[in-house]
Amino acid sequence: MVGGVESLGVILGGVAGLLIVNFLPKEQYAAYTFLITCMTLMLGITDTGLAHCCLPLVGQRTTDVPWVVGACRQVFRKRGWLLAASFLIVVPYWIFSSRQHGWSGGGYWLASAVVVLALLMTLREHYAQVVLLILGHIGTLNRTAFMVHGVRMSMVAAALFLLPTSAYSLAAVLGAAAVASFAGLTLLQRSFKANGIAGQPPLPPEQAAAADREIFRIAKPLVLPAIFYQFQGVITVFIVSLFGTSAMLAEVGALGRIAMMLVVFDRVAAMLLFPVIARAPDGERLATMVVRAHLAYVGIMSVVFLSALLLPDYWILLLGKQYAAQAPVLWMAFLSTLLMNSAGFAFSTLVSRGHTVRQTYIIPFVLLVQVSYLAVFGVADLRAVLGFGVATCMSNALYQYAMLIHWFRHHKALRDA
Repeated sequence: MVGGVESLGVILGGVAGLLIVNFLPKEQYAAYTFLITCMTLMLGITDTGLAHCCLPLVGQRTTDVPWVVGACRQVFRKRGWLLAASFLIVVPYWIFSSRQHGWSGGGYWLASAVVVLALLMTLREHYAQVVLLILGHIGTLNRTAFMVHGVRMSMVAAALFLLPTSAYSLAAVLGAAAVASFAGLTLLQRSFKANGIAGQPPLPPEQAAAADREIFRIAKPLVLPAIFYQFQGVITVFIVSLFGTSAMLAEVGALGRIAMMLVVFDRVAAMLLFPVIARAPDGERLATMVVRAHLAYVGIMSVVFLSALLLPDYWILLLGKQYAAQAPVLWMAFLSTLLMNSAGFAFSTLVSRGHTVRQTYIIPFVLLVQVSYLAVFGVADLRAVLGFGVATCMSNALYQYAMLIHWFRHHKALRDA
């Protein structure tokens, strides 16, 4: 059921995204892509390893409501501090890029304010969702997710179809997502009250200090990789916003949006395969299972990629006439998504078996590939920018599959010994 809700969220989010691409003016869609990137960066800064702290901090005391609430509150208090720090990092980037692209006026300022409001609500949503998940209120989370997806879809459609296109269309579209977040947060808070979760006192000073020490112990080794991966997730948009044009930024965002179709396969695979791989005993059967799973996963996504390579004009219809000229490079966006999803699939396979060694080394490897690409090709046009994305995703995929092959050989050597 949880996987079904996630898949539904991806589908509805994709439909809403395509509506925005089609009906929002290209200049405003460029600003939309930029503001969403700013929000993603700020959320990522708050998540430098802390997202992995709640479950191990709670431990076996998952039915102890005061402890669960208090422990999660300690974690999210740190995320609140990092959110304040994220403003110091992202706001200068926002000012520089806004001036460079000439984004100003009441509509843009309002849209930026809506993003800040949505950011604050999203962090509160995350806190409530983590608490309810640990306490086992899965039904509440499912119902809330269904409602949020439905409200967002309805509000986006209303903003695009019922309101006239104006300088405030961008703010209206972003406001639709903020309204959905507010509705979801309201339901989660009601659930807190109904289940006796609300009103829990903070942890005693001794327990709070012990919890903080454990949080820092868990998060410290994850900070550098977490920062790296958060930045890598938006690096193409980041580079275009600094060195490209508004039209190029809109095109990168639109092509990335349609390539998100491949995420559906990723979510289904995560739901069906990883629990089986995690529980399977070591041996030839496990190796065969992993190989077949990866062949099926890459094979299915490759079929979609080939359709984008051979029949791009049909795919580009989903983006509308504004982006028809980008049909020849659509395959590059699909290839980037295929490679990055494959890298994530390989990484998740390793993590599901508890094999996380040598992951820090991916940072210099990917950075070397990126710097080399920029030195040779630059990012002067859309094709070069998309090529940078392909090079980045390919380096991630090569590294993770090298680690997967190393894991195979290591376990085979142990079996043969």
